[in-house]
Amino acid sequence: MKRTSIIAFAAGALATGSLALLIATGPEHEDHKGMDGVTPDEMQEMQEMSPEEMMAAVAKLATPNEYHKALGAMVGNWKAKTSFIMDPAQPAMEGEGSMTVEWILGGRYIQSSFKTEFMGEPFEGLGFTGYDVAHEEFISTWMDTMSTKIMLMTGGEEAGDALVMHGTATTPMGDNPMKIVSKFTDANTWVDSFYDKMPDGTWYNSGTITYTRD
Repeated sequence: MKRTSIIAFAAGALATGSLALLIATGPEHEDHKGMDGVTPDEMQEMQEMSPEEMMAAVAKLATPNEYHKALGAMVGNWKAKTSFIMDPAQPAMEGEGSMTVEWILGGRYIQSSFKTEFMGEPFEGLGFTGYDVAHEEFISTWMDTMSTKIMLMTGGEEAGDALVMHGTATTPMGDNPMKIVSKFTDANTWVDSFYDKMPDGTWYNSGTITYTRD
């Protein structure tokens, strides 16, 4: 297929899919109230889109922006110093590790590969972070050798140029809200601060990882 034919086919498929969605959410389908966050006017606007307009809208959602560019500061090879509190009555457990961060999928996401030792055992983690243009928020996933869960976190920038991500940690005691605050102290140093939500609603700083460019 020529490129123009491929574009026309994709646009037609998208337009057809949108029309099918509109039909499925019509008044005769009382069990479907439409997509979350989409007003009737927006649904109508989608229905009236030409294939070219639909393709332009899709392209906008797929195009990296300034928030993706900001993630580029994390790309590179890093030395890591870890400090985590397992028992508030005991000293923090400290260690060293490394992390490699690289762009993937045309600058839409960064991939982070982390290695260290934890409690005398090898520890590896793999994360993917990007910016969701449609929902205007940063989003990341994390998986490691101490869990069988893939953790999802979302968040955004806050005062002081920190990136604050919220998610849910799974522990032997159950699920618990957590957040990670990431902030550069200079061009070659940044710190991840880990917080656990306590029963009284306060946040407890349970650990930090300090990265220096290798």
